[in-house]
Amino acid sequence: MVKQWLCLFLLLSSPVWALTELKVSLDKNPLLLGETAVLELVADDQVAQQPDFSVLDQHFLVQGPSMGQQMQIINGKASRTTSWRLLLKAKKAGTFVIPAFQIENISSSAIEVEVQESQATAQNSQDAQLFVQSSLDSTTLYVQQLAYLEVKIFFQGDLQRGSLSEPKVEGLSIEQLGKDTEGTELVNGERYRTFTRRYRLIPERSGTFVLPGATLSGEMLDRNSGRYDYFAQTKAVSASANDITIEVAAKPEQFPGDWLIADLVSLSEEWSPATEQLIQGEPVTRTITLTALDVAEHQLPDVLLATPEGIKLYKEQPQAKQAERNGTLVSQKVFSMAVVANKTGELVLPEVKLPWWNKKTNTVHYATLPEKRLTVQSNPELPEQNHTAVVAKIPEQNTQQQEQDLWQWNHLSSLLSLLWFSSVVLLLGIRTKKAVVSKGHVQNTSTAKANPKKLQNACHNNDAATARQWLMLWAEQQFGYAPSSLTELSNWCKDDNFAQQLQLLNQQLYQKNQQGWQGRALWICWSKLELERTERKTVLPELYPE
Repeated sequence: MVKQWLCLFLLLSSPVWALTELKVSLDKNPLLLGETAVLELVADDQVAQQPDFSVLDQHFLVQGPSMGQQMQIINGKASRTTSWRLLLKAKKAGTFVIPAFQIENISSSAIEVEVQESQATAQNSQDAQLFVQSSLDSTTLYVQQLAYLEVKIFFQGDLQRGSLSEPKVEGLSIEQLGKDTEGTELVNGERYRTFTRRYRLIPERSGTFVLPGATLSGEMLDRNSGRYDYFAQTKAVSASANDITIEVAAKPEQFPGDWLIADLVSLSEEWSPATEQLIQGEPVTRTITLTALDVAEHQLPDVLLATPEGIKLYKEQPQAKQAERNGTLVSQKVFSMAVVANKTGELVLPEVKLPWWNKKTNTVHYATLPEKRLTVQSNPELPEQNHTAVVAKIPEQNTQQQEQDLWQWNHLSSLLSLLWFSSVVLLLGIRTKKAVVSKGHVQNTSTAKANPKKLQNACHNNDAATARQWLMLWAEQQFGYAPSSLTELSNWCKDDNFAQQLQLLNQQLYQKNQQGWQGRALWICWSKLELERTERKTVLPELYPE
């Protein structure tokens, strides 16, 4: 009975929400032509239905809407609201009416908007020899979402010289794309020459930003100076573009992993040599390429790869690049690695999955590489794995006999024998340690071993990628673990000629403008280095010869 009364009390005390009011506001009225205004519509409830904003398209250029919902509790009373924000730019001067919006039979009020010509626009209509326009392909963005800013100079006559101010706003990363382009356009029946400069704009944090219009300062020939064109004087001219207001939203909370927003993201892979079968201990090259549209190269994340049991990966430093194609920024990040299988049988490389946010659909997508199954064949050049190391043992009978003899000697002899016995134990301990190390070395023979013949073939065939693979395997065998790069390997070897050849090999692998690589010099330097290392090893006698 108490529970029933408690439930009834909670039901009666809980607030009942219902949509009762729609409020609409405009942050600027009157509005200057070329200026951006923010239209906000607020409902006093959480609603899923969106108003029809298409009625604005007749008189305005519209960006948005962006929707937000919030709940507030003030003095014990809760309230919920849903809001929509849009950016409006009038298409022409005049007086217009923004009609009422309606949701669930609740309507907002209409707004009468006056759009006035600005002084700069009026001056352009009288003397339109020069004017500047700025445009952004989208003014409602997510943080780290790339947008394209275009600044276009329109002019008639002879523009002798000019300088255009660079856009700069704290919290916005802005970088010019490509070179300025020149063309012609018709404006109100008049032909203008144009210079266009494009930027990529990336917001680094959420919030509202105002991007000031670019300003052009220069000199033009004064055709009205009353002199012949050859002696015509120049006059100072200047023009400014319109400001742009940008609304930046935070990353969606439901997004998994590192934030990546793009128009399109894809993963692809190549194997060299192209094969479904591997040979135990023989390296092959796997190259994974991450490609994204409307993303800068520094925004591309690393691709996380699982390393299954039975293989070793020798990863190279990822290489990123970007280029503009038909007005779209295309970025790529290439992950190259040598794959070495340590045991025979079937090898399964798991699926590669990278989340990204589709800016067009506002949903999470995944770029994937499917699971790959490979067959690993045995390598007859590798020794068998069933070797065991023999650890020397002290014969039990001899030890017992020595102990009996020790007790029969005098005090001095006992002391000398004790010292001799300690040296024997120390010697046997060292030999045992050498045997254990030898055992560990035999167990590792199933992995890839440096093959000088194959390194020689790669150098003579000028195969830079294969030469790098065998050099990394040789380095791991000599130093105990593989270096992270050829530069690190050159620091280990401390040979100037060898380091110079490694630098040339590195340039061939990673420079954009690759030239023909000649590997014979690298083979000669490596052979001398290996010969010197072998001679040093044979000259030093073993401390405890067997």
